[in-house]
Amino acid sequence: MNSLNMDGKLPPRDLKELKTPIEELILGTDRTIIVPHNNLDYDAIGSAIGLSLIPKKLKKPSYVLVNDSTYKMEYGLQRILEEAKETVPIINKDKYLSMESARDLIILTDVSNSRLISLGDEIKNKDDVVVIDHHDPTPYLVDGKVNYVDTSASSASEIVTRLLKLYKIKIPANVANYLLAGIYLDTGKFSKISGNTSKVMADLFDAGASMDVVKKWFVESFESYRKVQEVVNNVKFYTYRLAIAVGDLDMEYKRDELAKSADALLKFGVDASFAIGTIDDGSISISARGNDYVDVASIMRELDGGGNPHSAAANIKNGTLEDAEKSLIKIIRPKYYIK
Repeated sequence: MNSLNMDGKLPPRDLKELKTPIEELILGTDRTIIVPHNNLDYDAIGSAIGLSLIPKKLKKPSYVLVNDSTYKMEYGLQRILEEAKETVPIINKDKYLSMESARDLIILTDVSNSRLISLGDEIKNKDDVVVIDHHDPTPYLVDGKVNYVDTSASSASEIVTRLLKLYKIKIPANVANYLLAGIYLDTGKFSKISGNTSKVMADLFDAGASMDVVKKWFVESFESYRKVQEVVNNVKFYTYRLAIAVGDLDMEYKRDELAKSADALLKFGVDASFAIGTIDDGSISISARGNDYVDVASIMRELDGGGNPHSAAANIKNGTLEDAEKSLIKIIRPKYYIK
């Protein structure tokens, strides 16, 4: 975790250095708005709800801003949002913009890229912004008052769980489940776990997290399963054990379906996998997965995307699936000698 802020200053090197600045910012502003990335996933919402426990302890109001259409979300995410509404207000961008004017602290979680959040244009005072993320920074980094980007962490949920422990906040069982779901997702269902991640998981289990509950959220519909299998069946294998699969021209995919496709491709023993498909806004999404030999984040950054070395993605606004595939191959050809 040694990336520089845009002004050249080093961000906090230790999570303990984050505790006091966040507390001061929460107490020094009127309310806290916690913003996960668009196209919500379990790590984004788990870490966001977990962070809401901090202003709650400090007796300050907080909101979690989710601007995605609920009906397009996975079943598990819908359930989490329904449950979470009982303890923390969940608002969308329109609701936020209609609220009474106040000095807000904006906390971005599981994201540092201004292109991937719904408040990109509304963040005016960077002194009232905190960034908590585990993805490699991109040129579109939101440079807040405090930027904590720990690429060694499995997930934002891992970082938030450790932060809550520093605040000595007792994590409710339901929130422990949300945080565990975030770790479960971003570790490829626990396929890549460090010692630090194991310790965090143990803390969540002690708080009442249930693996049975989390796994139920990840149950997918037959239609989604079928779409993933169709993408996987379109795979092409390249030199240096790279796999690229392109979805159906006439099919619309959810980002998580492409992510699952890339996960499935990696199981073929390749060093990196890429799943390409059209998503609901008409743009092209590429989901990438890699092992210790291929840094997929570096590849996705060349397409204005990002992530971490093992899990990354990019979004291409213009062009076709074929164009996206050609752009990807153009990037990886000189690195991995694709013919």
